[in-house]
Amino acid sequence: MPLVTLTGLLATLALLASPSAAPQPTEALPQDLVPLRESLQRTKKLSARFTQTRHLAALQGALTTEGTLEYEKGGRLVWRTLPPAESELVLAGQKVTISYPGMGGAQTIDFSSDPGMGRVFETIRAVLQADLEELQPLFKLSVTRREPLSLSLLPRKPELARTLRSIQLDFDRQLRLVHVGLTEPDGDSTEIAFRDHVVQTAAP
Repeated sequence: MPLVTLTGLLATLALLASPSAAPQPTEALPQDLVPLRESLQRTKKLSARFTQTRHLAALQGALTTEGTLEYEKGGRLVWRTLPPAESELVLAGQKVTISYPGMGGAQTIDFSSDPGMGRVFETIRAVLQADLEELQPLFKLSVTRREPLSLSLLPRKPELARTLRSIQLDFDRQLRLVHVGLTEPDGDSTEIAFRDHVVQTAAP
C-alpha cells in the first residue's frame, strides 16, 4: 500500500500496537481461507508491478501512480513508486528506510527503539502479502467470493474505523493478489491493481 494512502493510518495503528493495547482473541480461520494461507506459506519471493488510483472526494478526477513491489520471505519488503511521484520504502528485519530520491531525503526507523512504529509497518507488510494471522486481530475477515477469492476486511477497533472504512483484497485463480481496494470514512478511496507477478515458491 502506498505511502500517500497509509499516512493517515500510521498514528492510529501505532496506538493499536502500543504495549497498553489489550490483545484481541483470534477467531478460527474460515475454511475457505486455508488454501490461501498454505499458498502464502510456500511463497519465498514475489514481485509485481502496480497501478495505484487515488480518488479524493473533494476533487474531480483521480491521481494515478505506477510502481513495483518486491517481497522476500523472512521480512524484506520494497515498495517503489516510479517518477514523477518517486519514493521507496524498504522494510528489512527491524528497520524501515523511507526515501524520496527526487528530494534527496531519507529516514531510517529502528523498531527496537520504537516498537509501536514497528507494529505499524508489520501491519503494512501483512496487508500487502495478505498475512491472515497478522490481519485477524485488527480486522474481521469475510469471504465475499470464493472463486476467484475475494476478501473483505472491516476494522475491529473504533480507533481504526475512524480512519478506515474497509479493505477489499482480490486474488486470481492462482491465489496471487491482483487488487486492493481501500475506502475511508470521508469518501476518499484507493484502488491498487497488481500485474506481471513473478512468484518463487518452496516445494509443498
